[in-house]
Amino acid sequence: MELRAVQEVLKEERLDGWLLYSFGGSNPLALEVLGLAHLHLTRRFAYLIPKEGEPTLLCHAIEESLFPLLPGNRKTYHTWRGFLEGLAHLLRGVRRVALEYVPGGQIPYLSRVDGGTLDLLRGMGLELASSWPLLLLFQTWDEAKLQSHLRAAAGLVRAKDLALDFLRQNPQATEREVQGVLARALEERGLVFDHPPMVAFGKNAANPHHEPTDKVLEEGEVVLLDLWAKEPGGVYADITWMAGLRVPEAAHRAFQAVARARDKAIAFVAKAYREGRHPKGFEVDRVARQVLEEAGYGPYIRHRTGHNLGEEVHGAGPHLDDLETHDFRPLVPGLAFTVEPGVYLEAFGVRTEVDVYLHPTGPEATTSLQEAITPL
Repeated sequence: MELRAVQEVLKEERLDGWLLYSFGGSNPLALEVLGLAHLHLTRRFAYLIPKEGEPTLLCHAIEESLFPLLPGNRKTYHTWRGFLEGLAHLLRGVRRVALEYVPGGQIPYLSRVDGGTLDLLRGMGLELASSWPLLLLFQTWDEAKLQSHLRAAAGLVRAKDLALDFLRQNPQATEREVQGVLARALEERGLVFDHPPMVAFGKNAANPHHEPTDKVLEEGEVVLLDLWAKEPGGVYADITWMAGLRVPEAAHRAFQAVARARDKAIAFVAKAYREGRHPKGFEVDRVARQVLEEAGYGPYIRHRTGHNLGEEVHGAGPHLDDLETHDFRPLVPGLAFTVEPGVYLEAFGVRTEVDVYLHPTGPEATTSLQEAITPL
């Protein structure tokens, strides 16, 4: 942790401190920031980073030995009364404090501190603020993470190509069999994933979270491949690719609409950067959805335009979202995210998904922009 950078943001946001609190694994964001995600913690702890001076850890006495050397001091407690007394001492002189919390639960990815603890802190006279400006420091990538992402992305492309070749050579292959080809190809590259890839034929592609079955591809049906992976300890890449066996014109028209929405979204971010502005996630979502709504596909949109990429495939950083949530966070340099507009009709679904990394000069698409449905 770069303590100085954290304290600079605290001063910029007029915050007296950042309280990283968790009960067991209830706050994965706090655990990740402090490098504690690998520990089996079962008691409450609080780590206060003040805007000036040394941080302090308050933890249960029987778990003190589990904590690594964190910057600053540490104190322990034994009883629930001891915890409350220790917390009051920890927060002495603090008036406005940041936590993993968003008013109204507006961004669920960030709402990690339970309501009872929020009540407790307000009862102590504290003004609570969201820690999202501080978390951005930990959600941006350095060059090593970017290179890890690019290697993972190359592995996804290779797996996708192998799966399409397999389908051409085995026209009676099932969704599950194609899924197996994808998974093996990723594993052979040393990549890992939290869930096997998605493969959907025909009507099944109208379900954005379809689980592969023994269905065989039929003439006139689309193929949707959605795959994501990372190097162990790295950050994710995530793509969706469309193919099909002599698909109808309606599917081609729908795909062209989602491709235009994707390109308009990326162009909007690029223009904002040229103007010296960091666009917000909800703004980009609105731009993409407007393209689809004007093309008549508004009723068939089922999800946001894109999600943050990190050590989890759906990272906790800013999303391109004004549909499922109102994500007001800025898209600052160093962040990465997907752009994946899709429409889901009764007979088929289509989606295009690319990854984007934000340089100080603007966005870079780190995966290929599919221009048309790939024929089989």
